[in-house]
Amino acid sequence: MPDKTDLRIIKTYTSLTNAFYELLSEKKFEDITVNELCNRALIRRATFYKHFTDKNDFFTFVVRNLFDQYSNTYEVQPHQIKPISFYLSITKNILHFLSEREKMVRSLAASNMYSTLMDIFCIETSKEVQAYLEEDEKNGAVLPASAEITAHFFTGAMVSCIRYWFVSDHHLSEDQLLEQLGSLLYAFSQHSTRDF
Repeated sequence: MPDKTDLRIIKTYTSLTNAFYELLSEKKFEDITVNELCNRALIRRATFYKHFTDKNDFFTFVVRNLFDQYSNTYEVQPHQIKPISFYLSITKNILHFLSEREKMVRSLAASNMYSTLMDIFCIETSKEVQAYLEEDEKNGAVLPASAEITAHFFTGAMVSCIRYWFVSDHHLSEDQLLEQLGSLLYAFSQHSTRDF
C-alpha cells in the first residue's frame, strides 16, 4: 500500500477526487471513463491503475476519504464512550458534504449504477460506524444489538432520511433535519433496554 503521507500521492488523490466531483456534476457515473478522469486530473492512466483497480474501487476510496476528511473534526475523549451527539455529527458531516455538492448527488441518483454506488457508500459508512461502536464496547458501552447490526441500522436510517430530504427538495432546512434525526437517536437510545 502506498504511503498516504507522500506528497506526490496526496496530490494525485486530490487531483483525481476533484476531477471526479467536477465530472459527476456534468454527467452520470457510468458515462465517466478512466481516461476522461485522468485527463481532467492531469495524471497518467498508468498512475490511476497503480492505485485503483477500476472506477468502483476509486469510488470506494472517495467514500473512505470522506470519512478521513472529517475524522479529525470529531471531539472524542480517549477511553470514553462516545455520546449520541458524536454519531449525529457523522450524519451532519455527510449531509453537509452532500448538500454542498447537490448537482453531483443528483447525478449519482440518476445513474444506472445508483444501486451499486449506494451499496458501496452504505458498506463503507457501516464499517466506519461499526469501528466506533466496537471501540465504545471496549470502553464499557452496552449496545442494543451487535456493533455490526447497530452500525447497519444507523447507516440505513441515515441514508434513507438524507435521500428523502434530497428527493423532497429540502422541505426542511438542514438544521431542522438534523434536529429531528438527533431527537430520533436520543429517543432510540433512551428507550433501548440497554445503555447506549
